[in-house]
Amino acid sequence: MKKFFNLLFLFSAAVLLTSIVSATAQEQRRIVLRDSQFKESLLQKVTVSGGIRAGFMFQSSMDHVDIHELYIHLPQDIEEQDAMLCVNMVSRDGRYTASWEYGLGQQSHGSIAVNLPSKYQEQISGYSTDALVVLAAITKKDCTSEESRYVPASWGEKHELDYILYVNSGNAETAIGIPGKKEKIQCSKIDSGSTVAYDTKCIMEKNMIGDAKSIFLVRNNFGNRLPNIEFQLR
Repeated sequence: MKKFFNLLFLFSAAVLLTSIVSATAQEQRRIVLRDSQFKESLLQKVTVSGGIRAGFMFQSSMDHVDIHELYIHLPQDIEEQDAMLCVNMVSRDGRYTASWEYGLGQQSHGSIAVNLPSKYQEQISGYSTDALVVLAAITKKDCTSEESRYVPASWGEKHELDYILYVNSGNAETAIGIPGKKEKIQCSKIDSGSTVAYDTKCIMEKNMIGDAKSIFLVRNNFGNRLPNIEFQLR
């Protein structure tokens, strides 16, 4: 009987230790940016739009942006020791922009919380979660690499919701194509507020994307087919 209780004690201790280690590991999955790493600007008036790709995110359950609730999601393990995380942020009205780089190195899959040292917390909190979007990419060595592979971000922890790709389509009708599939995902124009930085959103169900390594933007401008734009996924 004494031997049984000793084994039970050892087993309970092992379970407790595993829980503590697991909790500690989760606590360490947080990126804390220094002020010098975080570049941001807030303009009173913007007349120039940004690039075609604006944001790649999980649909949020939050109403408004909270700079303490940004998460980057790694769908699979990262084995490269020189992996870099390259992030751009932009508001739909084009007034707020931010960018930062972070040396990730090897990482297991899952979510990483981010501390944003923003000087504009009050202004940012006024944006809805679809009015300030994040475009995060994994590259090798530095963020000038052309081999960027995008990973989703979210405001608040994700709850197995759909992906949303935010793009600046201009006058073009836009859809999402998936290699090997005939079916296209139709995108829709955003009809609320100023759409300087992006004007279109493409909602993609996770089961439609599956294990695809890339998707591509299919664009038609008044009947003229524009070149497809590939979007590499991690």
